[in-house]
Amino acid sequence: MEDAHSIILSMEKHPESGFFGIFDGHSGSCCSKFVSDILPKNLDQITQWNDNDIARIVMETDQEFLDADAYKNKDDGSAGIFTIASLEESTGKYHLLNANIGDSRTVLAQKQADGNYIAITCTIDHKPTNDEERRRIEDAGGTVQLSRVDGQLALSRAFGDRMLKTLHLPPEKRKVTSNPEIIPEVATKDDFLFLACDGIYEGDVFHRDDVIKFIADQLKHTDDLASICAAVLDECLKRGSRDNMTAMIVQFVDGTSYVREPEYIPGVYYSSETDAKFQEAYAKDAQAAGYTLEQALQKRTQIEEEEKKKNSALHNPS
Repeated sequence: MEDAHSIILSMEKHPESGFFGIFDGHSGSCCSKFVSDILPKNLDQITQWNDNDIARIVMETDQEFLDADAYKNKDDGSAGIFTIASLEESTGKYHLLNANIGDSRTVLAQKQADGNYIAITCTIDHKPTNDEERRRIEDAGGTVQLSRVDGQLALSRAFGDRMLKTLHLPPEKRKVTSNPEIIPEVATKDDFLFLACDGIYEGDVFHRDDVIKFIADQLKHTDDLASICAAVLDECLKRGSRDNMTAMIVQFVDGTSYVREPEYIPGVYYSSETDAKFQEAYAKDAQAAGYTLEQALQKRTQIEEEEKKKNSALHNPS
């Protein structure tokens, strides 16, 4: 996993605002982890939220990574999405500022009168083949080959990626820029927000409407957002996704009573010889949660047995 994420329910200097971000790393995890840690702290210094200051802070954070001595020999990069959600107490509504750098996606699920949800697109993928992106790349002396910047990077906006940054140019004019695109939306207590890296959508694994319907169906049976996210990721694996996957669901309600103890839920284990990297990552994930691989596999077997019993009861009610 080269991804990182950040969840801040109440920012230090903006207690009425929360920060939710996913950073999809590539060529390493240094950049994604740096940005997930430093960016929300930098953004919290803004007096009032506005697009210009947010964009400035994002690009300054990117430059901070590029200038850091610890990372000067690193070519790591990262896509990024984040949402700043601010409560308007007089109406109970949340004002959302949805920022995007790259090809991760944020979707607002807006509840309708009939109880169904519609998917509101809050981000637009930044691809080198987009007309606006191609013009900036070529103006900076680059080319678009094989739908990639200089034939190398499938994103036209990203953090890091030192070799493609044309550092002599202003940040917003670089071949690969970290200048975010920001789309505002308004949410109510009945809506939810879904943030995910491109592994959720890779190869049409899920479309925006499909994944919102999948989550909405899960919400009919449980309010455990962690288990719903796990179900989304498991479904992506079943549908053939082979990319890193990070997903986040945000509900616009008072979460005071929602507190859960930390829980480790091991996913499906793949034992083929071709899945050696997966097996290594699985074991590291188990170890980080205080489990040996054997204990994690035992816990997974128990989960699968409980699921079978539950499904059997649903299909054969007494």
